Amino acid sequence: MRTALTLLSLAALLGATSACSMGGDDVSAKSREQDVVDTVADAVPLAQDALGASKVLVDGKWSSCPGGVGHRFAGGGTLSAGEGDAAAQLEAVRDALVGAGFEDGTQVDGHVSVTRDEVALDFQQQLAATTPGTWKVSFQGPCKRYSGDDEDYVKAQGLEPARTLLD
Repeated sequence: MRTALTLLSLAALLGATSACSMGGDDVSAKSREQDVVDTVADAVPLAQDALGASKVLVDGKWSSCPGGVGHRFAGGGTLSAGEGDAAAQLEAVRDALVGAGFEDGTQVDGHVSVTRDEVALDFQQQLAATTPGTWKVSFQGPCKRYSGDDEDYVKAQGLEPARTLLD
């Protein structure tokens, strides 16, 4: 009985940490960061054009994954566009991103959620009552565990302020 409980506990622990790589990542932290930045740099201008946004500000930095297992490069920002039909604007963003090869994974009304190469992005209109025409973007790379020089890099970068990626 004790063996069965131990095996069940181990299986639950492995299932809970499956969002992070259990071993070291085969991609360096710097390369992973650049992959995320490149994906964001591909997606945000598409959304900007779809919305007719005149201003964009997107920041990113390293942070711990939920549960403290591993790290990921993540961030977000805003796009300032003219007021319009939010549903039509969302559909324009979705069409632009999916047309460029992003996979639509939207599950919440009022959002466009897409992924490409383990990078997830979400676009939504901010509360119209407080900031009409302002759209939020958030993104996150995959949770991975790093060691050695990569771990040192991630921890050092995590202490720095968020870095402007697009403006």
